[in-house]
Amino acid sequence: MKNLDKLDFRILYLLDVNSRRSYSDIAKKTRSSPQNIKYRVERLYKQGIIKYTWPMVEYKGIGYFFGLQFIKLQNMTPKREKEFFGFLRDNPFTPIIMRGNGYADVIIAPEGKGIHHLDEVIRDLRSRFYDSILDWDTVIPIGFSRFYRNYLVGKEEETPQVAFTGAPKAISLNETERKVLSMLNYNARTPTIRIAENAGISYEKARAVIKKLESSGVIQCYTILPDHVKLGFPRYRTLVKFKNLDQESDKKFLTYCNLHPNIVHHLRVLGNWDVVIDIEVESTEKLRQILMEIKFDFSKVIQRIEPTYIYDIDKFRDIPVEYPELNSNEI
Repeated sequence: MKNLDKLDFRILYLLDVNSRRSYSDIAKKTRSSPQNIKYRVERLYKQGIIKYTWPMVEYKGIGYFFGLQFIKLQNMTPKREKEFFGFLRDNPFTPIIMRGNGYADVIIAPEGKGIHHLDEVIRDLRSRFYDSILDWDTVIPIGFSRFYRNYLVGKEEETPQVAFTGAPKAISLNETERKVLSMLNYNARTPTIRIAENAGISYEKARAVIKKLESSGVIQCYTILPDHVKLGFPRYRTLVKFKNLDQESDKKFLTYCNLHPNIVHHLRVLGNWDVVIDIEVESTEKLRQILMEIKFDFSKVIQRIEPTYIYDIDKFRDIPVEYPELNSNEI
């Protein structure tokens, strides 16, 4: 944790709730000045505390299909490791890459334009690096819920109107709308005036497109991806397998995750596992306490829990960036 004070944590929390907030809006909520907020946000970027700002996108609605792969590696020389992660970073259809210790060495979210394209993406990776992949688990997310990072400000309360992706409803977007979405997907804080210029449309049109993306549910919310290690709250992506799970227990577990200040994501999945949760916590002892609490409170339905410590994240986007030439790092 790089000498962060209460105001820094408050800023991070407000950006987590909505990463497109203006400096003036954050200033009002923190009783500070826009100039001070701008300085602090820029400092959080320079320190590497904020890695990305991104929108939760209704990926199925706009034609994408993705899976999660938990991979164990073998025979990984430094040269082979460089080739492996270089391939993943350069591949637009692996928008999420996490490096870990524990159950998995690498967690990726390969994505395709339909299930058959997804299968091609996965098969291509395995064929290229078959000698370096010892084993893998594949699960298919069917619902992704996101909760506020209440641990940043010491809150223990429910996230209202939980952002959720995975609904099958098709949403038609024209090329201009997809360009705007691509720019927000790359950097959610891209100014509207920059979006308008890069997309070749007026400022008013850009505002209208963004509003449509939000109101239609294509964009569920805007949030941040911090560097969890630098922040002092490392992420543990945790697989959960249930037994005899009834509807009441399922709902109770989701509510538990929502209310817990250190659980930020809840993914329903199909495959060998039932749920993936992301826990961001300051120590392994606190993680152990959380996992013990889950096992005790849900002892009748929990069969197995497997956490992976995420020590680095190479990429994290909900969907591939479709128009990379329009990208802007301006905040």
